[in-house]
Amino acid sequence: MSRPRPYQRPVLAAVLSTLGLVVVSAAIYTGLWFVDFGTRTGGVDPLSLFGHPDAAGTVAGLGEVTVAVLGIAITVVAIIVELAANRYTPRITELFIRDPINASVLSFFAVTSVLVLATAMSLYGPVYPSFMVTVVVSAMLLSMTAILPYFLYVFDFLTPRSVILRIQRRALDGIALGSRDDALVPSGRSELTNGVEQLGDVALNSIGKKDKAIAIATLNALSEVAEHSLASRSEMPERWYETESLANDQDFVSFHPDITRRVTHRRTWVEMKVLRQFQGVFGESLHDMQDVAHIVAIHTRSLAILAIDTGELHAIRLCLRFIHTYFRQAINDRDVRTAYNVFNEYRTLGEALLGTPYEDLVLEMADRARFYGQLAFKRQLPFILETAAYDVCALLELAFDKGARTHDGLLDCFLELDREPDGGEHQEASLRGVRKAQTKLATFYLMRGEEALARRIFEDMRHEPPERLRSIREELAAIEEPEFWEVSDRGVDFDWLPPDQRAQLATYFSWFSHLKGGEAGG
Repeated sequence: MSRPRPYQRPVLAAVLSTLGLVVVSAAIYTGLWFVDFGTRTGGVDPLSLFGHPDAAGTVAGLGEVTVAVLGIAITVVAIIVELAANRYTPRITELFIRDPINASVLSFFAVTSVLVLATAMSLYGPVYPSFMVTVVVSAMLLSMTAILPYFLYVFDFLTPRSVILRIQRRALDGIALGSRDDALVPSGRSELTNGVEQLGDVALNSIGKKDKAIAIATLNALSEVAEHSLASRSEMPERWYETESLANDQDFVSFHPDITRRVTHRRTWVEMKVLRQFQGVFGESLHDMQDVAHIVAIHTRSLAILAIDTGELHAIRLCLRFIHTYFRQAINDRDVRTAYNVFNEYRTLGEALLGTPYEDLVLEMADRARFYGQLAFKRQLPFILETAAYDVCALLELAFDKGARTHDGLLDCFLELDREPDGGEHQEASLRGVRKAQTKLATFYLMRGEEALARRIFEDMRHEPPERLRSIREELAAIEEPEFWEVSDRGVDFDWLPPDQRAQLATYFSWFSHLKGGEAGG
């Protein structure tokens, strides 16, 4: 996996800008020198002017200029670093100080100031220090030339993308450090945990300031760190996965010791720490920044799919637990859209599990979808139950086409999704949605020539009121466009059936003998 290198371009730009200013200044001075001295007999060496004893007064005054330049640099840098720290994370100050370019440039300014003052004190010794003056004047000229390119570097350093990439780089370097030697594991773990926590702080602060772009970029960086850690698991020493040192970690301190021990056994502390950042961001983004919450669900699903590819069962289960936590948070906060989006990622993960050694997890996922759908139903959020029904329906269709061994178990769970309403129009509407999803699956089986499976659904629905059955048939038959008429994350209409499948509606509803206007049979 390639790693971002955030310093290279701004450093190169600052160096080239400084060299450009030096060349321009030298060219202008050379032209002026030739006008004044170049045509005179014998000429004058321009460098000898710097070491001329009569220049002592000028050199003595450079001390004030140098200190002023240093003061301007420190003032500007301190202000913009403080502003960036307030916007992103207070830990950005540490990141700034540890940057080698910042340390080198500010040190150069400070050393130049000291040398100018020391040289000014040496002008009236037994001999005129012409070499010392030439060196100090050259350093002073370079300082004045470099200050503007350095400011540009600092501004670039503190841009959101640059800050995020630098913190991400630090976290990734921690993983690389821990893989080299057991003795370097503590340092590597410290670098990684600090980097992950800083990224979490940036994400939370960006949500508080409604800055969606920064929040998403930070989540992308966290996801890359988790995926890199998971992909590097075989390279890491056993000491890397010990969790005794995490007892006071901000993301583990509230856990029971048994949980911490299980994390050690399962070797999932890095994924746990990243997912804890995801959990915090998810909770803060409900209602106000739902796209960010969706990105959290997408990255959690992507991490689980990578765990499938690398054969890490414990990591898969950990991702599932966090997705279930997202469901709970969204339902408790009554954020229907976010729950709808999380179900989409949940179904996608279930589809990825079909045909793998971990396919049995799909049955657990279907049961959890039923649980959270019915929990939402009780909280008077009926659309979430309907969403669960349609997603399990889509999962069943794919399971049938793939010949998955879990198909029959999935169908059993699917038929348990509907419950008799406790009363209220919203509950009635929700159960209609579940029945529509079941009807949709029945027509799918009929299209595939599996009447026996369709009959199982019919037996579950045969006592439905005729009015409800009639409205279901009419609504499913009326949708001819697959794309939903509003902008949505999925972009599909739940009720749409392909033409061949829609043609099976007449056959299916003909089995309901009590349905007026339908064909008797069954």
